[in-house]
Amino acid sequence: MSDEEPSGRSMARAHLSQLIEVFGRDGCLRIDTTWVEAAPATVDGKPEDHE
Repeated sequence: MSDEEPSGRSMARAHLSQLIEVFGRDGCLRIDTTWVEAAPATVDGKPEDHE
């Protein structure tokens, strides 16, 4: 027997690893709710005038 996995099985394992990263081992979706303030709007590299 060979130590190498068939490519289909290898791809399935990689996909499963990605799902575990997103959903965790308990099946709960992991999301980040950290607030990130957006940069001020610019036009041609200059701050946009709202008046």
